[in-house]
Amino acid sequence: MSKITQKLGRFVQSLFVAPNATYVKFNPEHHCLATPLKLEAIAANKLVTQIDRDMHYGEKQISPMWPWGSARVTRIEQFVSDALNSCNPGFECRFDENGRIAELTESPLGHFYYDRSILMGKLIDEGLGLTLDPYRLRPKMRLYFDVYERHALGKFGAQYFAAHPANRTPNGGQFLWESFNELISMIRAEAEARGLKTQEIAHTYRSTRTFKGMMKVVNQCFTKRRRIFVICMDLFFHSDWAGKVSLGRSKELHAEFVNRLRALAKIKKGLIGAIWKLEWAESRGDYFRWVFMFDGDAVQATWEYGEFIDDLWKDIVPESAGETFVLNDEEHIAADTGMIDLDEDPEKFEIFVDSVIRYLAHKDQLLSIKREPGTRTWDSLTMPGD
Repeated sequence: MSKITQKLGRFVQSLFVAPNATYVKFNPEHHCLATPLKLEAIAANKLVTQIDRDMHYGEKQISPMWPWGSARVTRIEQFVSDALNSCNPGFECRFDENGRIAELTESPLGHFYYDRSILMGKLIDEGLGLTLDPYRLRPKMRLYFDVYERHALGKFGAQYFAAHPANRTPNGGQFLWESFNELISMIRAEAEARGLKTQEIAHTYRSTRTFKGMMKVVNQCFTKRRRIFVICMDLFFHSDWAGKVSLGRSKELHAEFVNRLRALAKIKKGLIGAIWKLEWAESRGDYFRWVFMFDGDAVQATWEYGEFIDDLWKDIVPESAGETFVLNDEEHIAADTGMIDLDEDPEKFEIFVDSVIRYLAHKDQLLSIKREPGTRTWDSLTMPGD
């Protein structure tokens, strides 16, 4: 059976519903409901989850934002994508001769009517005041939130669609299913009006440009040396300082770190090049993630240079507030760092590029904290020599 038919009277008692009216929806295993995600969408969803974890899954405490932020993002983007890839409404209705609902059919898009991840919009937790307002989101998300505010959802919130779609809206002007169809139509009209496809291309281009810039540095390093020892480290502030240090002050301290790092003889001897990325986490505030690429013949373990970099950062940050963390032993990054030998294990280089460099380059275009326009979020350090 491809559809499930139920008596509408089980859900709604209304003068606007005929006595023998039916509610029809697709069977959960019907092929129309199985909208397969494209490979790029699957990859993006995986990245969004990892970004969310990096921002909210702290070493000492887990934010109530995790994992609801990334879940909200992926679900709304799925809704908008499905709405734009289809011409169908959420619901179709057949009326009897008296203008009452005789049959209401929930289409594949209609199942989003019951999804609170869609209906709550930016709000994650009302009691805790958690929303997606502080975050920079992709064009589809921004489109949905703009439409959400203009629709009745923006006035009433998720409870607007709490009743069965065969019920009337709070003002009695239309059925709830009609209002949901209106939401879908507004999404499609807004996507056309603002040129969503063009916006998405421009949005993607920024991260592609960053990736190419980072890869230029990586390729320069591996051209100089066939064996590179990669150390990934986070430079941040003690929890007492986290979130209290202004971005300007953080960048001043970091700039001093870069200058002193560049001038040290020990670094000149072993370091081939590096990339740093300005990051943010709820437990840390602004911090800096570094990818150091050392001469593989001179460096073969993390401890010596890890301790050296740790000492340097802590010497620069006042009040003993500097902290570092070596990521090489972390489960999600261990296989992507350490010794990379192009002759013995070229596949590890590809893993490193895909899991470390591509992640750093593309993450801000998927989900990130909002920053002032023009804020430089990454740069590189290359050492002179052969």
